[in-house]
Amino acid sequence: MNLTQAIKDGATSATRIPAPLVISFVVYLIVALVLTVPVTAAMNAWVGHRLTARDLARDFDGMLLLEPMVSASAAWQADTPPSAEVMAASRAAATTLLAMLATALVAMLVAPLPNSVLGGGVLLTYVEGRFVWRRFLWGAWHWLLSFFLLAIFFGVCATIVVALGAIALAIIEALQVRLLMIPALAVTGLVYAVVAMTFEYARVIAVAEGTRNFFRALGRAAVLIARQPMRTFGVYALTSAVGLALIPLYANVIAPIIPFEWVWVAVLAQQLYIFARLWAQLARWASEATLYRQMREG
Repeated sequence: MNLTQAIKDGATSATRIPAPLVISFVVYLIVALVLTVPVTAAMNAWVGHRLTARDLARDFDGMLLLEPMVSASAAWQADTPPSAEVMAASRAAATTLLAMLATALVAMLVAPLPNSVLGGGVLLTYVEGRFVWRRFLWGAWHWLLSFFLLAIFFGVCATIVVALGAIALAIIEALQVRLLMIPALAVTGLVYAVVAMTFEYARVIAVAEGTRNFFRALGRAAVLIARQPMRTFGVYALTSAVGLALIPLYANVIAPIIPFEWVWVAVLAQQLYIFARLWAQLARWASEATLYRQMREG
């Protein structure tokens, strides 16, 4: 099967069957609200008149957070009893920094969870070519543990790849062979992409073949990619490029032209951006499912 046809059919499926996209968007929105609302409230309550959420959101400047701490430190060093205002500002800045750091760390941990929780139902919908609530929920539950274990295993493998790449770059830097920097980065990125693609096809194969043995699915995914590298990697790379292209499009073109004072317009634009990225991801899954189904039938 031509990979462009698989991508076309996958994009059509992701658009024609909107329920998985809408459900995924709602779940991601709930997770995002749970993570960001406490920090936003904290910034308004703790930072108060010294720091505003508006300034931080417009252009994050670390000095805005460090200035109250420096003021408090200087007061202590001068043997001057710090004023209540200085101490309150210092505590506010420290609390805000901790809240933002904790939010970032938690976000990194929970980001893969919606894929693991909903992945089985989403892929089953694309494999069967229709959306039925009962089948969607059954698929999400049936492959929940398998997809969760796959996510953990992928995290371990991805960490190893990144660590080895970092070690290679450190060695190159120590040897001062800067000409090898770009090739080393390219190889690391390629290996990471192949690992991510293998795990993604493993999910597709697990659902298409009705197995919850993720080791078997990983093995069959590796064999599939080895036998059909151009088509499997082509579908993955082209569909991933669409999702990645949305990042600079939003950051450099759309976001700068929205006045910050138009809060609701900015919020709507951000949600549409997230919705578009989710669509690109699900279109990639549907394209991979279509490619695998056609290769099995062929």
